[in-house]
Amino acid sequence: MNIRTHSHLFATASLVLMISLSPFQSSYAQTTEAETFTLELKNADILSLIETVSLRTKKNFIVDPRVKATVNVVSSEPIDADRLYDIFLSVLDVHGYAAVEAGSLVKIVPTTVGVTSALSVVGDTVEATDELVTQIIQLKNMPAQPLVESLRPLLSASGNISAESVTNTIVVTDRVANIAKIIELIKSVGGG
Repeated sequence: MNIRTHSHLFATASLVLMISLSPFQSSYAQTTEAETFTLELKNADILSLIETVSLRTKKNFIVDPRVKATVNVVSSEPIDADRLYDIFLSVLDVHGYAAVEAGSLVKIVPTTVGVTSALSVVGDTVEATDELVTQIIQLKNMPAQPLVESLRPLLSASGNISAESVTNTIVVTDRVANIAKIIELIKSVGGG
């Protein structure tokens, strides 16, 4: 076999190998692209957004019949499902609604209803989001009742705060991001 024939066979074998592997490469690229996406909802019904979030995050929603709004959400760069959910919580907050976890379901309700609904109770650390939750804060170096009165103006319109004097704790229901700020303030004055 001469060198030219050998080079031709090598080139042909390489081409066949590249063609046979190409479906795997394009499949991988599609999978990677499917993990992120851009969002463009202009003057869309909020139910369209809820449906999109449900499909992308695999969360199941129960929507209160009072939840009605026209939303505009545009992502300038690709986002993943976690980022979409954070954006979704912000959109709900802007329109006066809250996402309240109830087991494996998420209830979408007016914020005023969300404060009195069964809310997620979070531990000592919270991530800054617009989710409505309840946080129990154990105080160490100051009484709960006077601190509650000082913190009340810092709550969002949908927030609620109360003191439990027997256990010297504060119970706060608000957006996660706002609760995080309240916890930092309590720590900075030596109460937590």
